[in-house]
Formats: sequence, structure tokens, C-alpha cells
Amino acid sequence: MSSNVITLIEQMGLDQHVAPFVVPFMEGFENPERIQMTLRYLEENKALKGILKMKTPRASCDDALLVHSPYLVHSIEVMSALGGGQLGESAYASEDLLSSALHALGGALLAAELAIDDSCKHSFALIRPPGHHATTSSSMGLCFFNNVAVAARSILKDENVEKVTILDIDDHFGNGTAEIFYDDPSVQFISIHEYNHESFGLGHFRETGRGKGQGTNVNIPLHEESPDSSYQTAMTKIVVPAIEEFNPDIIAVSAGYDAHFADPIGDMCIDSRTYWFIASEVEKLVTSLSMKGSFWVLEGGYNPLTLGPCVRATLEGLQGKNLPQLEDQEERDEDEEIVKKNKRIIKNIRKEISSPQ
Repeated sequence: MSSNVITLIEQMGLDQHVAPFVVPFMEGFENPERIQMTLRYLEENKALKGILKMKTPRASCDDALLVHSPYLVHSIEVMSALGGGQLGESAYASEDLLSSALHALGGALLAAELAIDDSCKHSFALIRPPGHHATTSSSMGLCFFNNVAVAARSILKDENVEKVTILDIDDHFGNGTAEIFYDDPSVQFISIHEYNHESFGLGHFRETGRGKGQGTNVNIPLHEESPDSSYQTAMTKIVVPAIEEFNPDIIAVSAGYDAHFADPIGDMCIDSRTYWFIASEVEKLVTSLSMKGSFWVLEGGYNPLTLGPCVRATLEGLQGKNLPQLEDQEERDEDEEIVKKNKRIIKNIRKEISSPQ
């Protein structure tokens, strides 16, 4: 690694898409204030000192075709030209959708490019709308183009990149990313997410990949209200060993912050301490495995008052700094029963991924 530079790529002013819903509808929380208030927080708290800043470029529709069907891409073009319409479940168009989505995609592509060409060690794309729910052929869940998936596929064309790990830390399961790479041995997908163990859905730990991709899909479905300690256990017991074994050239992170205890959409119970811990572990992995670096792509995180501290904690973790004492870090009682349940799940996952397939 020739550089320890960290780059922040931001999209403010190029993200005017707003769904035709106001708060308290879920769609109303995914709005331009997420980026505006985060940047303001980072700048006011001098959290960008020593970090390069760049503006996101606009990707092309052909870039999206790296992982998406022509129909999905054309549908977004058509609905944006019409000025509205429903593209999928919780995926509504506006006249600004295509431009916003292509700028978001451009930010993810630039973040990946920077992280592999030795110009920086870690990059963070502060972009919207998010992408990890978008499948090959369907937009859904506030997501239209799968930003991290397109970026990962793009750098796999580089002769110096053979394997990529995508770590998804969003509160919700990244079903789109999982589907896109489910049979691809060159991409390891690891997701830590909230899961309803009483009403099974996608994201169970028995989904481990298919065909040549068998074993490259690792799901860590935690219980609702999971605390910081469960996330840290998941990282140390599952995520870090799995990445070490896969030995990728680069780590991509679907950086969702809606597992924060104050998020209006997620139902987990963590704060910026956990995001610092995750970033610190990624930085250690990049160094110990002599990777090219990591790139981070914003997914969820819908409380603009907590998104700033969480992104700041992430950047400081990537810089190798000590845990910052931030305003969202309040003492909260951990539910011991949930911790015990999560330990059993993690134990079962270790058995699942270590057993012969």
C-alpha cells in the first residue's frame, strides 16, 4: 500500500430525488437532508481534517448494465422522464431519480477505483439513493441501482483484482447484492442484519451460495434490539475469520447506519461505537492481508442527527484513531436474553460455514 490517504466522495446538490411521500412514511426519511446534515456535522466538528474531498461524477446507464438487466435500467429512465411512478415495492420514481441514481452510482464507482489504484487506502462514498436491495431485474426498498454491486463488478475487470469481499452492515438484509453474486466465487458477500426468527425470510444463515459460489455467502441474522456487544461478537467470531480465509484483494462495505438505536426505520440497539469498531477491524484486515484497501458506500441511516456521528466514527476507525467519545454514545441496558440468542446463532453459523458442503 503506497498511500494511507482517505477520500470522502460526496453528492450534495446532485441528489434531488425525493419520493412522493412525507414523514412518517419510510420513503420520506430517504431524502437530501441525510447528506446535507452529515456533511455539515463533519465540517463543523473538523472531522474531515486530513481527508481528501471529491465530488461524485455521473455514471452512465451502461455502467448499471454491469449487473442489471436492460429492462430495469430502461424502466428507471422511463419513469424519471414521466416524472413519477412505482418501480417496485417501496421504490418510487421522481423526475430527478435518474440523475440522482446515476450520480450515486458514479460515487460508488469512483470510490472503488480510488481504492485499487493506490491513490488512497480507504474511500467513502456519501451518496443516495441507496442500492443494496436492487436485484438484477428489480428495484425495491428505496434502492434503484445496486451501487456497491456495480462497483465491485467494475473493479473485478482489473487484472490485479481477483476477489472482492462485500461486507453489508445495514440493518436490513442486502438481498439484491446476495442475489447478484450468489453463484460467483470471486465475490464473498457477508451481511450482518436484523432478522425475524419467528417468521422466516431471506437472509437466513443457511443461505450460503450456490454452484461455484457455494460458501461465499455468509449471513449473520441477529435478533431485533441487538446491542453493540452482539455486533462485536459477530465481527470477531464470524466476519474477520471469514475474510481472512477468503483473502480478498479489496473490501467493499455497504455502509448502512440504520441499526443505530435512534434510527426511525431500523430496530437494533447500537451506536457510533460499533461503527468505529467495524471500521477499525476493516482497517486491520486491509493491513494484515496486504489488500489494496477498502471502499465504503452509504446505504441506510435515516436519522440525520445520528448519521454524522456514525460516519465520523467510521472515518476515525479507518484512520486508526482511538474510539471517539461522541454525543450519541449513551449508556443503554443490554437485553441479556437477546445476547444469549445471538451467541447461539453465531455458534450455529460457525458450524454451518465450517462443515463440508
